[in-house]
Amino acid sequence: MQSLQIMFKFLLLLAYFAILASANLYTENNERQRYMWKQFKREHQRVYEKSEDATRFSHFLRNLRLADERNKEQLKMGGSSVHGITKYMDWSQEEIETLFNAKNRGELKAPKGEKASVAKSSVKSGEFVDWTGTYTTPVKDQGHCGSCWAFSATEQIESDSMRTLGKDYILAPQQITSCDKTSFGCNGGWTESAYNYVHNAGGIAEESTYPYTSGTSGQTGQCASDSSNYVVTVNKYYSVASENEMGDYVTATGPLSVCVDASTWSTYTGGVMTVCPKQVDHCVQAVGVQTGDGGYWKVRNSWGTSWGESGYIRLSYGSNTCAIADDATYTSVSAV
Repeated sequence: MQSLQIMFKFLLLLAYFAILASANLYTENNERQRYMWKQFKREHQRVYEKSEDATRFSHFLRNLRLADERNKEQLKMGGSSVHGITKYMDWSQEEIETLFNAKNRGELKAPKGEKASVAKSSVKSGEFVDWTGTYTTPVKDQGHCGSCWAFSATEQIESDSMRTLGKDYILAPQQITSCDKTSFGCNGGWTESAYNYVHNAGGIAEESTYPYTSGTSGQTGQCASDSSNYVVTVNKYYSVASENEMGDYVTATGPLSVCVDASTWSTYTGGVMTVCPKQVDHCVQAVGVQTGDGGYWKVRNSWGTSWGESGYIRLSYGSNTCAIADDATYTSVSAV
């Protein structure tokens, strides 16, 4: 009976991959193209003048082809993630790259924190631990600004404040984006630089007193911080050295800030991604993990809840997928 169940699951998996391989989003049929474009604009509330509409439509078609290519690559390499129509389908490649700003970030050398001492987790391999809602705030949206590094840093400080201080803050990525002069604001930075800024400034304010505006304007903005509004500060930050130690930390303790290669994420809609480059260009937060064979990381992004799996992506565990283990950090914090 058990062997029949295994065979049935295997056949279902084969059927899934067969459907995925044949279900191309892109079509040469102009009428279908226009219908899809109209539906996309309605769903995402896009209104363009005639000349810009033509340009955006060409981006849309290019991204449909890109999603098809990524699905075929995942299938070829045994992955299970699915790429499809997302809110970024009418963005140019250059606009999508503003979410990462790999070029500018590459001009900065990320300072390393003190090496973390990570206790061995007592969680058994294969068990899933998820800190979403326990040590995390809601998913945010960085908008048209390459401020992922500031979002990842504030999310980690928030998580560490919840975990060690019992304080539930929604902190201000705008303060770091505009005020950290060792980074490039909307043009990139590193979480370590953000931690150093908060430490040297003496703290960070809440989002309610320093609202995020760069996502709409696309501009870094002028620093307007007020130390009287600071609620928490960073004492130190720590670097976790390997994926195994990351697994131990997340299962036993809490979330980690991570910097990854997200260059293939713009079309991600769900599933576990196993095929991914490893040139770090984006910072996010690992909030859950299932270790062992077939395991995965649950990663919180800063592209809003309409992207991915309600704002999250799953990355295969154990092979440094998307370079997730290259720059993992957490902080020690104190109240101001």
